[in-house]
Amino acid sequence: MLWTEKYRPKTIKEIKGQEHFVMDARSWIEEKDIPNLLLYGNPGTGKTGAGMVIAREILGDNFNDNFIEVNASDDRRLETVRTTIKNYAQSGTIGDVPFRIMLLDEMDGMTTDAQNALKRIMERYASNIRFIITCNDRNKIIFALQSRCANYHFKPLSNEVMLDVLQSILKREEITRFTADEMKPFIYSLHGDLRRGITELQAAKASNSPLSKQLEIGLTEYNELLILITNKNANALSKVHDFLYDGKSVRDICIGLHDAVINAENLDSATKFKFLRTLGESEWRSNTMTPKVLVSWMMGQLL
Repeated sequence: MLWTEKYRPKTIKEIKGQEHFVMDARSWIEEKDIPNLLLYGNPGTGKTGAGMVIAREILGDNFNDNFIEVNASDDRRLETVRTTIKNYAQSGTIGDVPFRIMLLDEMDGMTTDAQNALKRIMERYASNIRFIITCNDRNKIIFALQSRCANYHFKPLSNEVMLDVLQSILKREEITRFTADEMKPFIYSLHGDLRRGITELQAAKASNSPLSKQLEIGLTEYNELLILITNKNANALSKVHDFLYDGKSVRDICIGLHDAVINAENLDSATKFKFLRTLGESEWRSNTMTPKVLVSWMMGQLL
């Protein structure tokens, strides 16, 4: 079984590092009522897990009959909103529950027309259903939806929280071979992404390899890209476009290259700082620029 599922939070108190959300969620559970929610932030910070936890707490034994999860980036079409989502929203509750709950995961992948249609469904069926929306980039959610939801930013988890959670998993799995000296650089490389940390930890356990090896494997493709960049090889642009086609975000690419640059032994300090400045600006621009255009600009700065 995947550890990310096995150790997904089951109760509110198991949600780590998101104190503001947890504090408000406790009052919703007492009142058996929630507003529509928009949970946004970096990948791996617990947005989907938190959405499922609050739904379970509110719906109780009737959870399976009154909860549905839709991956909005897969079902991103307007037709999905007009059929699947609308049909579920207008259908009656089953059992003694105040309303049904729909989790719309990765909503920033849904088209603007579909989001506008969802806005009308939210208004029309407000007495019958609550929506929990998750996304990485809130700027890709239309303002009309943002304003109809209680907005919660899920911040990257601190290294201390990450260490506590991962050590707890290792203890429950009765694994003792990973030392504190191994764990610290491993956690630092995760940038607050707990899901990735749990996945990499399970992979290291399954392959019987040290955590440092997992870090090397994760950085291999970025090290290869960095070599192309330092050699002024035009194929670097094609490679970074391939990353986008494979589903990586601009932020993923910037973080991967950042770590590759930091660890590069053949780069002098001036070159490292130049590269890091460009990567930082590229990540900042990723909220407003088209990914393909942005990575082309970034390569133009680095080559």
